[in-house]
Amino acid sequence: MEMPAAAVLLRSGTLPANGFSGLLRQSISAHAIFIVIVAAYIACFVILLRLRPDIVPTSFLVATIGFVFLSIVFILLCTFIMRFYHIATVVKPERPIPALAKDIKHYLANKKRMANGIPMVLIMMFFMYVFANLKANIPVLNPLSWDTYFSELDSTLHFGTLPWVWLQPLLGYAPITFLININYNLWFLVTWMMWVHFAFADRPSELRTRFFLSFFAMWVFIGGVLAIWFSSGGPCFFGRLGLTPDPYADLMAYLRGVNEVFPIWALPVQDELWQGYVDNSVIVRGISAMPSMHNGSALLFALAGYKVSRFAGHLLSAHAILIFIGSIHLGWHYAVDSYLAWALTLVIWFGVAPISRWWHTTAAQGDFDRALATAA
Repeated sequence: MEMPAAAVLLRSGTLPANGFSGLLRQSISAHAIFIVIVAAYIACFVILLRLRPDIVPTSFLVATIGFVFLSIVFILLCTFIMRFYHIATVVKPERPIPALAKDIKHYLANKKRMANGIPMVLIMMFFMYVFANLKANIPVLNPLSWDTYFSELDSTLHFGTLPWVWLQPLLGYAPITFLININYNLWFLVTWMMWVHFAFADRPSELRTRFFLSFFAMWVFIGGVLAIWFSSGGPCFFGRLGLTPDPYADLMAYLRGVNEVFPIWALPVQDELWQGYVDNSVIVRGISAMPSMHNGSALLFALAGYKVSRFAGHLLSAHAILIFIGSIHLGWHYAVDSYLAWALTLVIWFGVAPISRWWHTTAAQGDFDRALATAA
């Protein structure tokens, strides 16, 4: 006699989730690996606050409200861009605007995507709160002291000439500098688009898990532990730190000259960060050059992009190369900041691959996969 389907599911422990709430509960279990990482991160931060009472964290409520607002805005913006590209290149309808509106509505109403993505939004909210506080207090934890060493190392590795000097004959034209600055600022949008693409995938995958494991590991170790250890300001702050002679004075003078013709957004941001450095009451804080998270994460995006498609990989690789050039040309980083970040990114990317494969053999992940497969 055949066993009823419901009894089979009960015995196998894979009873279908009861609508969206059931999917969400199973999704939270499937995200346990990330929850543990962030919980440990928070615990370390709490211990640090106990050991260093001079560190005053920002209001969690204010930070949460800001993160939620930005998340909503950028999730909608990234969704619009991604779905517009899909409609324009794949669907190619006769009436694109109604088709796009319908597609976006379907995308946002997909309960599988929402169940998969919402836990990651919450995880990222707690994670970024801790990271932002740590980054803002790097000079408090370890005063900026490595700039002279990294500048000299840059010169030694590049045949006695600083990288910005090598690049200046090629890039030292106002329109080119302006375009490089645009790409550098696009890093924030690219970061959000990669995050939204993987967070709100219609189903989990080893690639998604590998991407976020790499993402968290990089921001904890590269952007946290090593940023504190190698506390440095970067070329744009070399002179302001009172270091002499300043080999970046001519570069900064050039950028200020270009800013009179084209807006170079790096300059006001650098001014805001410096003001935050000298005045802890200012909200915008977080001077940190080594290792470069801009360059490390741009490489991560390219590595993950090639797993999605060759076109995505090529596009994100071009973005990463321009980020590297921009980080030097705009005075943000020493070249060695990028070299170390790239090396560590590769180690992390390949190092977490077996962990990602293992996680997708666990019961929690398997149950969520089956629930998504059977959900309407």
